[in-house]
Amino acid sequence: MDTILITDDNNYNIQVLIGILGDEKYRFLVALSGEESLFIAQTALPDLILLDILMPRMDGFEVCQRLKTNEATRHIPVIFMTAFQREKEYVVKGFEVGAADYILKPFHAAELIARVQTHLELKRHRDHLEAMIRQRTEELQEKSTALKVMLETREEISTNIHEKITANVYHQILPILEKLRVPQSPSLQTTWVTMIKARLMEMLSQFPQKISSFTLTPAEIQIASLIKEGKSGKQIADLLNVAEGTVNFHRNNIRKKLGLIHHHDRLKAYLKQLR
Repeated sequence: MDTILITDDNNYNIQVLIGILGDEKYRFLVALSGEESLFIAQTALPDLILLDILMPRMDGFEVCQRLKTNEATRHIPVIFMTAFQREKEYVVKGFEVGAADYILKPFHAAELIARVQTHLELKRHRDHLEAMIRQRTEELQEKSTALKVMLETREEISTNIHEKITANVYHQILPILEKLRVPQSPSLQTTWVTMIKARLMEMLSQFPQKISSFTLTPAEIQIASLIKEGKSGKQIADLLNVAEGTVNFHRNNIRKKLGLIHHHDRLKAYLKQLR
């Protein structure tokens, strides 16, 4: 049920208005002064205000102006009430201070009902539109927040990937390049170049990320990569220029970290499935 605030210092006019609009099943609030009208409007937030222009102490223009400068009441439509002859010149001023419409005294029932219904309907549409805008704004804000989080996460992921690639280059590629600085036989040079190519391909795959999740050391990751390629302990030892016992020591640590506690668990097969 729509609520209408009638503001007029003449009680007779109020009764006439209620008599005309009463059959429309509105809820009525009454104010006999401008001050009282402002108080009721701010507390009750009616759907429409019928406001007399000429009132003592605070006239309708001032009331309307205050209503329109108050965030809580500025959306309430105001219809001024004015006498046909004596106050018609005030109509323009009424629009200037924010009135939505005006009706003339003495009231014409059909016109009064039509204007009231029109502005109440307009307010309903405006309220619905503003609610939709608020909802869309909230949705956009949520999407904006989600996008911001996604971009921050993406940046963090990119940073982590960059750090992992840098670490892999430092621990796996550079040591091999250092070996190539020393004169080698053609076959050994080919082996080192093949290893570099294999390391680079692994860096582009998911293997380094997956194997590093087991907290393997750089040396263990390098040896795990060679085991995955099918290199024997002796071959790995020769390639890395370390003792075969060192390779076996790292192999055992790798098996423990990967959870391969039984001897029959094949380390090479397990590493291959991490691609």
